[in-house]
Parts: sequence; structure tokens; C-alpha cells
Amino acid sequence: MAPFTRGAVRLRWLHPGTADAPTLAAWHATLDAEEQAAAARFRFEADRRAYVAAHALARSMLAGAGGLPAPCFRFRRGPQGKPELDAAHNLPWLRFNLSHTRSLVACAVAAGDDIGLDVEDLSRREAGPGLAERYFAPSEAALLAATPQAARHAAFLRIWTLKEAYVKATGEGIAAGLDSFGFTLDPPRLAFAPGGTARWRVMQWQPTPGHILAMALRRGPDPAL
Repeated sequence: MAPFTRGAVRLRWLHPGTADAPTLAAWHATLDAEEQAAAARFRFEADRRAYVAAHALARSMLAGAGGLPAPCFRFRRGPQGKPELDAAHNLPWLRFNLSHTRSLVACAVAAGDDIGLDVEDLSRREAGPGLAERYFAPSEAALLAATPQAARHAAFLRIWTLKEAYVKATGEGIAAGLDSFGFTLDPPRLAFAPGGTARWRVMQWQPTPGHILAMALRRGPDPAL
């Protein structure tokens, strides 16, 4: 695997439902006690499996980038609740983010840059009337209104995943106001945001016919790693 140097980004996704019992047990064994307890609190097996898969994937990717065994990583919460590596690891440049649905989990790691990730299932219930007008930027609501009805649900989720990825990269969450920044589609682009858009890169994929995935990256300063 290529060295993980400044500006590098790695993204992986997998289907948790395809894991057999030994694989799932091996994933579970890499989690710490807090993660295992969180997994046990899920009512449904599919949700528990997705959680275990996502967190095991994150640990595997962090191990490949940071050089520590997967079970050794410890985490803390940032000021707004975003998961971060414990400072004791002395890897302040190593950033990560994960997202999961029942049927697809994803993780991204970056060297020196803030990163956010969101994946959504196209089979989820469609947004109610007026939701975009209430919460999205006016330009995004207008874009959706101009989209043919048959394609509007997918377009909504494309914007939603981009916005979720953005707020996860900033670490501020949706409390920052979903109308304070806006995206265009085809290609996906951050049109405006507090502090400007120059440092931002956004990307979007459809990793399966039933899922949409978005990643937002905010380039940081250029200290030596």
C-alpha cells in the first residue's frame, strides 16, 4: 500500500450483510468496550451488524494509515461531538469519518485535511412536502422544484448527503444551519459557504444502484506530517 502522506485520502465501503459469523466476530473483537456496548444496545440485528462493520472498517483503515494495530486505537469526542483520535496517539494529522446504513457502510481517512462522509439508502422514505424549502438554501430548494418528480427523491438525497458530509467535516453538525451553505449538482460543487469555498472539495458516487455516497474535504494548512 502506498505511504499515507500529506493530502492523501482513502475511501472504502462494504456490505455488512455479506459477512459470515466468523467475519462478524472478528470485526467485533477489534472494537473497544465502549463500542461493543454501543453495538449491544441496538434492537435489530441489521443495525448492530452495520455498526460493528462500520467501526471495524474505520479501525482497519486507521491501522493502515497510522501504523498501529486496529484494536489499539482510542477515540474522543470533539467540541461538537465529532469522533476524533485520542491525543495520546500523537497522530493529530490523521482524520477519519464514517457513515452507515443497514445495507452499506463506508469510511474515509485523510492526512491533514478535515473530512466528512455520508451514505444514504435510496429506498428510504421520501422527504415530506416543503422540507427542502424549510431547511435547505433557497437555491437548492429551487433546484429540487425544477427537477422532474420521478427524479426528485434521488436529487434530494444527493443534496442531503453532500450537506451531511459538509457538516461532518466541519464538526459543527446541522445546528450550524443547513441553509448557510449550498450545493449545485452535475457536477456536485459547493456553491457558497461561511469562509468561502476555495479550500473545499466535494465528491459523490453511487456505489450500488440503491445507495448514494458523498464526501467533503476541507484542505488544511501544510505543516510537515
